Formats: sequence, C-alpha cells, structure tokens
Amino acid sequence: MRAAARTKQQKKPLRHTVVTLAFFAIFAYFSYHLIHGDSGYFANKGLQKKLVTAEQKLAQKKTDREKLENRVKRLRPDSLDLDMLDERARVTLGFMKPQERVLTDAAVQ
Repeated sequence: MRAAARTKQQKKPLRHTVVTLAFFAIFAYFSYHLIHGDSGYFANKGLQKKLVTAEQKLAQKKTDREKLENRVKRLRPDSLDLDMLDERARVTLGFMKPQERVLTDAAVQ
C-alpha cells in the first residue's frame, strides 16, 4: 500500500514541474513577441521615427508647393507681375542688354 502511495506522491511533483515549465515557456514566447515581434515595442518605436521624418518631409513639400503656387499665380494673365515675367524671359531666353549685369538665383532656374 505504501508503494502505491509513494508513486502518486512522486508523480505529483513531476507533473507540477512539467506544467510550470510549460506555462513558463508560453509566457517567455509571448513576452519575446510582445517586445521584438512585428507589432512589438521596438517595431512601434521604429514606426514612430518613420512617422516623424515623413511629417517633416510633408511640411517641407507643402512649403515648396506654396512657393511654386505663388510664382505661378504671379505669372497668370489676371495677376501678371511684369518683373517676374521679365526675369523668366531673361532666364529662359538668355537675353540681356549689353550694359546690364544680371544676377540670377540658382534656385529660380
């Protein structure tokens, strides 16, 4: 009778150990993927950095677009800026008077 009682007592600690190790392995698996997975902590930080740089590029592009829209607006027939028209004609055609000195902006060309 004692031998049967011992085997049950010996199986319990082994069963508890196996169950504990299984739960620890599952916990470690999910913890790893929570930190390093595709949607994990580090991936989220990387996406936030990309978002900040993309927002900065967007702000720069909006500024560039506003500048170009302003230049185009000044060349339209209803709001023609004669100085701007003269500047564009000189840059495009390469004309100037013999006594003139022309200073050009590299960004304008």
